Amino acid sequence: MIIQSARMMTSSGPGKTCAHVFRGAKNESIEVIQGSEFQVMQDYDEAGVRGDRYAVRHFKINPQHDLSREQFLETVSILAIEFGFDPDACTIVEHTKTKASGKASKHIHLYVSERTPDGKALDSRFMKVRQEKISRTCEALFGHDIVHGRHQQAVIHQLRDEGKHDIADAIEKATPDLSQSVESAFTLTQQRIAERHGISLLDLRQRLKDLRISCDTFSGMIKQMQNMGLHVKKGDRENTYIIMTDEDKFLGSANRLLGMKKQEFSQQYESSVQGLNTKYEPVEDASSSYVPETASGKPVQTVFDENRREGNFVPKIATYQEGRLPSGEKEKVEAPDVERPAHIHPDLVNGTSETSEVMSAEEKKAIQSANHDRTQASQTIRRMLADQEEFHRKLAELEKQFQVRWGHIKSEPFPDPDSRNAFLVRQKHEGILRPRREKYRTEKEKWLNGSATRKALQEFQSALKQLRYDRDDFKNLDILNNDDHFNYSLNHMSDLYVAGRERARKEWSSDLSVQSYLKAKKDFDELLDYIKKTENVELLKTALQNPVRALQQMRELKKSEQQEKDLIYKNTGRSLMFSYDER
Repeated sequence: MIIQSARMMTSSGPGKTCAHVFRGAKNESIEVIQGSEFQVMQDYDEAGVRGDRYAVRHFKINPQHDLSREQFLETVSILAIEFGFDPDACTIVEHTKTKASGKASKHIHLYVSERTPDGKALDSRFMKVRQEKISRTCEALFGHDIVHGRHQQAVIHQLRDEGKHDIADAIEKATPDLSQSVESAFTLTQQRIAERHGISLLDLRQRLKDLRISCDTFSGMIKQMQNMGLHVKKGDRENTYIIMTDEDKFLGSANRLLGMKKQEFSQQYESSVQGLNTKYEPVEDASSSYVPETASGKPVQTVFDENRREGNFVPKIATYQEGRLPSGEKEKVEAPDVERPAHIHPDLVNGTSETSEVMSAEEKKAIQSANHDRTQASQTIRRMLADQEEFHRKLAELEKQFQVRWGHIKSEPFPDPDSRNAFLVRQKHEGILRPRREKYRTEKEKWLNGSATRKALQEFQSALKQLRYDRDDFKNLDILNNDDHFNYSLNHMSDLYVAGRERARKEWSSDLSVQSYLKAKKDFDELLDYIKKTENVELLKTALQNPVRALQQMRELKKSEQQEKDLIYKNTGRSLMFSYDER
């Protein structure tokens, strides 16, 4: 994912940027998700009235793979938290345009006023590093490949300072060589110059990458480039080569356009010029973000890698119940070649029998067989318990991942429905106030009891203040002595409490990031319940690595199960219905 931003100067006006974002001819479709062109123009006008140098901040969110609408909005919410703007007050426009790589076809443009509602300027410190931090974070959250950015090391340090160690670990694991410099294939200026000559550097770069993958030798690749009207030329700097057209128009750095390291390209090109063997194995497209799958549908590389510290994730418990051991395990004890009981009760697995000299050979063999069965049963039970423990540990890890992913969301206000029930709130308040009120009235009726009366009055007034009954609305009410006034205040305050809590919940749920969270929470709960119910270990592995993919697999499995049920009902349902009617 690449997040770019620009502070748009007020003096430049909204015409050019709005024409591109709202009416760009190169896009297949344009959809305004939130806000309008008028809102952007109004931000420019207000900035002009204030005399501000900058009017709006223009963000562009360009993912490596297609994101859902919820994921796009979640990214916007994370940006809003980072830079301090209201996600509900910005303009969001989605563009659909097929890329040369054939991957993500959608990206979004985001306009944010450079002035916050309280009049402060929008935070602009270390913009590029912070945008890169959000890009890497979203890649980790959405299960995409981690891109090696220019500021990877700074991003990792910042994430650790913020306590997001799991995301920092994922980024560090994906980019072990943090010292390696990262450069873009071409600059924006080079891209614009090429476009004026009728050349798309994006398409050219993809064609050159495809050419590199398909050619068996480096020399063959150079010849194919010549057939395309391109040739390689030595640059001004040492070990630097550039790609030119036949009309000697400069396109860009050869190693960057081909996606190769500078030293590697230099060595291969020199070998090609000298006529040496330049054969190499076809490379895979390193930019692919989805993990390849085997014929069985199992990912080739999963979160439970064989070299991982925790060890392999064992199969389902049902495997052992069917009497099979996991692949790769061998029985430690060879079974004697005698007939054995079909099953040994678990209560007997802890005890073993001993043979004596007076026993016959057949009796000794039978005891050895029984001891072997007890040992096998004990091992099976231990494995089953270990499997259950590992399964539940991974479930807890999955839940923790979800909580960390949505840790930036504010806690749900008043989640308990009872706290928003006026009758129950009144009951609670009455349970606090009425005993203190009755205590005061009882103490007051006693003779020579001024100290106890004052103490009881103080307790009642303290409870009123704690429950916020010391309002101007109740100044003319005698809550202490008049029962009607007391009941009125209870009813009024319980309604007031509930109204305030409902208003807080409404404000919370209207937040875009909260709406994304609630949708994700619903899907996650469905996935978690399904995994617990079916004990599907493979689905759990996928969920730990890519929750979106796991959700898709779960729905496919549910659909298949429903089709099987429908088929069974179709074959047996009518006969059951007729037999019931006859009865």
